[in-house]
Amino acid sequence: MRRLLILIGLVLLLLIGGGLTALLNASGGQVLPILQQVSAVDASPTTMLPWKANQFILMIGFILFNLVGMAVTIGIVLWFIDRGVRKTRAEAAASDKSPA
Repeated sequence: MRRLLILIGLVLLLLIGGGLTALLNASGGQVLPILQQVSAVDASPTTMLPWKANQFILMIGFILFNLVGMAVTIGIVLWFIDRGVRKTRAEAAASDKSPA
């Protein structure tokens, strides 16, 4: 329960911080002096253009594809390790039961 409350608190903190950042960007530099380096829309970090959205979706897809690949690889390796451990335990148990 305590971990859930901490997680909820962190998410709320992130949401509040994002909201404050959005307010600062929307105010046009009235609250804090923000130096605008270029006026091109392509260079704006807050304006989402179609090509930026496409690149973002491709990046997210690439990251998820690699994460799934890593998870499957780790799962297969752990399955083989567990299989070897079970086989070794079964052989040890069989050798203990056999008369010497």
